[in-house]
Amino acid sequence: MKRVLIVDDALFMRRMIGGVAGEAGWQVAGEAGNGQVAVELYDELRPDLVTMDLVMPVMGGLDALRAIRSL
Repeated sequence: MKRVLIVDDALFMRRMIGGVAGEAGWQVAGEAGNGQVAVELYDELRPDLVTMDLVMPVMGGLDALRAIRSL
């Protein structure tokens, strides 16, 4: 089963995306509320897909994407 990491500072959005992903056959590997946690979880979990909010506290989505790509 394919695994997804959901990154959004809004819990409602993480739940909504997770529900849609689950209905589509994806397993939610993890959730993060900011980009810094997303990078840490990506390194630990190595999911097949990451959904990323762009504007978040601590570290935004574009900076998190750059950090993930550098891994």
